[in-house]
Amino acid sequence: MSAGLEAALAQLETMARRRERPSHYLARHLLLELGQELAQGTADEAVRRARSAGEALAQDWSSAVETELSLACGEFAQSVDPRYLALPSYDLEYTQAARAKLHDRLRAAAELGFALAPREEEVLALAERVFVAFLEQRKGAAPVPEAPPAGPHKGPGVAKTPSRQDRP
Repeated sequence: MSAGLEAALAQLETMARRRERPSHYLARHLLLELGQELAQGTADEAVRRARSAGEALAQDWSSAVETELSLACGEFAQSVDPRYLALPSYDLEYTQAARAKLHDRLRAAAELGFALAPREEEVLALAERVFVAFLEQRKGAAPVPEAPPAGPHKGPGVAKTPSRQDRP
C-alpha cells in the first residue's frame, strides 16, 4: 500500500473514531490514492478499511465523496467548453492527466459503493463526447489517447479550466 493511501486511510479512520466530519478534500485524497492502487490490483485491505471507516461516518462520508465527485465532474464539463478547446494555449497534456485522475476517483468510488448522480452521469457523458470529438479533430496534430475503460459512469475525464487570460 502506498504511503499516500495509508495516510488518507489513517486520517479517515481517525475522523471515524472521533466522529468528525470529513471534507471533500479528504475524499479526493483517498479516492485518488485508492483508484491508483485498484488499477494495480493491490487494494483489498485498503478497500476494507475505507468501507469500515466510511460506514462509521455514515452520511458525512457519503456527502464528502458525493461532493468530490460532483466537483470533479463539473470541472471537466466546464473545461471542455468548445470556446476553450480552440485556444492555442489549451493545456491538452494536463487535460489528459486530469482525465485519468477522474477515472481513478470513479473507480475507487464504485469500489466503495458510490455512483454518480444520474444528472452528473449525463453531464459527464456529454463532456466526454465533446472531448473525444475535439481529439478526433486534432488527430493529424497529435495521437488520440484511448479513454480509460468506463466503470459505472458514462465516461471519465477532467480537464484544466483555462486561466482568465486564456478565456475569450
